[in-house]
Amino acid sequence: MAETEQGLMAERVGFAWKNFDDQQAIIRAADLKAGYLVTFLLFFGASTIPLGKEVLPKLRWGSSGEILASGIYAATYLIFAVGFVWALYLISHVLTPRIARHHAKPSDGRELLYYEHVVRHPNSAAYFEAMAKVTPEEMLRNVTDQVYELAMICKVKVDSLRAFSQAFKITLMAWFVSTGVGFWIMTWMK
Repeated sequence: MAETEQGLMAERVGFAWKNFDDQQAIIRAADLKAGYLVTFLLFFGASTIPLGKEVLPKLRWGSSGEILASGIYAATYLIFAVGFVWALYLISHVLTPRIARHHAKPSDGRELLYYEHVVRHPNSAAYFEAMAKVTPEEMLRNVTDQVYELAMICKVKVDSLRAFSQAFKITLMAWFVSTGVGFWIMTWMK
């Protein structure tokens, strides 16, 4: 390979590796954000259930004021419960680890980066041999395969995080209303 071609190949591998690092960072950020948000979601659930046990038996359906307060509480409690379950389902798609989608047995010059592909080599000596034989084009191919795989993972995580965000907002609003109305019912509708 000519010196200019080697320089160009090194530049391509470097560019692909930078893309690989950037996508890893996006995936880590999505996982971290999901972890924080699920903590808040669990707090909302943990605070709503005990309040519901106190408020639900005190709901009254006699006067129009009681019907209004009881109806708002019951509706927002139900919206919260459905939103809570839906949000947990969506966040599980962000936090789910992804697995290799490629071949079960590594082929020569391929599958040299992803940990599941690396451990499919019989031992470290076999992995070393595979790395020693790889050409610059195959190195670029390995990195670009992983960049593409990471892009698919990133898309699933970010799309799920966006959907979770919508469910989280609805759940949060239902939590605020049901908690406020619930405390009002506990105080004034005895």
